[in-house]
Amino acid sequence: MPDPTTAFIDPVLGVPTLSIICDVADPITRQPYSRDPRYIARKAEAYLKQTGIADTSFWGPEAEFFIFNDVKYHQDTNSAYYEVDSQEGWWNSGLGGRGGQIPPKRGYFPVPPTDTLQDIRSEMVLTLMQVGIPIEVHHHEVATAGQSEIGMRFATLTRMADNLLLYKYIIKNVARKNGLTATFMPKPLFGDNGSGMHCHQSLWNAGSNVFYSDSGYAQLSRHGQVLHRRPVEASRRPCWPCAHRQLTRTVAWCRASRRRSTWPIPSAIVRPSAASRSTPPAPRPSVWSSVRQTPPVTRTWPSQPC
Repeated sequence: MPDPTTAFIDPVLGVPTLSIICDVADPITRQPYSRDPRYIARKAEAYLKQTGIADTSFWGPEAEFFIFNDVKYHQDTNSAYYEVDSQEGWWNSGLGGRGGQIPPKRGYFPVPPTDTLQDIRSEMVLTLMQVGIPIEVHHHEVATAGQSEIGMRFATLTRMADNLLLYKYIIKNVARKNGLTATFMPKPLFGDNGSGMHCHQSLWNAGSNVFYSDSGYAQLSRHGQVLHRRPVEASRRPCWPCAHRQLTRTVAWCRASRRRSTWPIPSAIVRPSAASRSTPPAPRPSVWSSVRQTPPVTRTWPSQPC
């Protein structure tokens, strides 16, 4: 069933085309299909209100991606291979040319000419804003070979899930328009950072941020997400590279982000409506007392060489 509130003129097509996001309905009963991700997301928003903890949840995903100059892959009965390439890749430093390739894990975040993708990302940002998606920032990410990030402004759960689908659609098409390939693969390069999706979350009730407390930390993300971390991780890793890219190491909480919670596990290849609703904001207050109390993590990063 078309949702008229999501209609927009497709910005990547030459022929004027109206695009619209739809809900899935059972063809017999005409009721919402129980496994439709958008329906699940809306149910999660309704459940949040029923808990009395909050009436609104805001979500701000940071979906990372690579932009490659060349992509090759092949598979048949007895062989398989893939190869990706980028003019920024450090492995091209010995081939001559203008230099300026980015060493592994040193891509956060240079300015042009080392960052060769500034204008491409700006075009992506302008196209996203054209369809009503507010953008806050874009920059090169940590990895070599064109890893990038564009930061969308937060929105409610279902709306942000729709925005993330458009985000991926527009980024891939703008890249293709410029003779490049954008991918949200979790781990396309060996020996360098993969692409994840930090997801900032906050809960609000009657216009007040319930993640904040005058006495310090309001305990919600600490008790909800840390308590349920194992099933959440399982539901938000749809392929084996997701799991291998970021296996569970240490789960902790920090006072520095007490006005919101940041959950770094998923990759942007997940289904956003389903992945978002699987991140529990908090258990009911009766559960809090059963959670083992742990002190916050405070870390001072060592100085890095210039």
